[in-house]
Amino acid sequence: MEKQLKMNLSNKKVLITGAAGLLGTEFANFLIKFNAQCICIDKDLNLLKKKFGKIKNQNILYFKCDITKPKELEHLNIILKKKKILVNTIINNAAINPTPGKKNKNWKEEFDVGLMGAKNVINEFSKNMIKNKSGNIINLGSDLSVIAPNKEIYEKAKLKYIKPLSYSVIKHGILGMTKYYASLFGKYNIRCNCISPGGVNNNLNKNLVKEITKLIPLRRMAAKNEYNYAILFLCSDGLKYMTGQNIVIDGGRSII
Repeated sequence: MEKQLKMNLSNKKVLITGAAGLLGTEFANFLIKFNAQCICIDKDLNLLKKKFGKIKNQNILYFKCDITKPKELEHLNIILKKKKILVNTIINNAAINPTPGKKNKNWKEEFDVGLMGAKNVINEFSKNMIKNKSGNIINLGSDLSVIAPNKEIYEKAKLKYIKPLSYSVIKHGILGMTKYYASLFGKYNIRCNCISPGGVNNNLNKNLVKEITKLIPLRRMAAKNEYNYAILFLCSDGLKYMTGQNIVIDGGRSII
């Protein structure tokens, strides 16, 4: 199908945050099929090496970078400029996702990564976009950007857990941030949109998966590759008149 599309993203320099994570890795590996150059950043260098170190493709670059520290982002931008790489597309993918059975991080750390980190990335790399009057920002929200967590699914799955308030606040905040920057940067021909994916079944508790799928019209959770084409089209110029929008891809969960 990739060949059938005949889409060429060779003019796209795509910065992906949280690139060592499940979806970040998926996006990078998919976009390079269309000749996009992906700059993959994460604070875990060992995991970056594990995910991308063996890929023999000049369109994959990876760097250790903590998006909660503006100075590190500034330093990265300097390095990229020396390589004559000007980021023109941002995928704000980094987040802390609390999961059942694991100790949740505190609010500050979650906010520092999920909201402040996204803002830091936009503030640094939008400088090039504003100067060139062209750019594209893609934020990763969640189905919980538009609906509330359902605590009953955890109770029925016999898990002593509920999605914390911080996650909902951050993901709703990502949606607000998307609209804010779409309005602010529109005059510079910079688009800003959001994708709100539903949950991916990545070795989750079987009882939890069973209860979640009851709430989804398609009766299943997503596979990790089912958001790739939405990312592809947002990265392309095919949707260059769309900004400030939220694309919900959740198997229909948010409609009922």
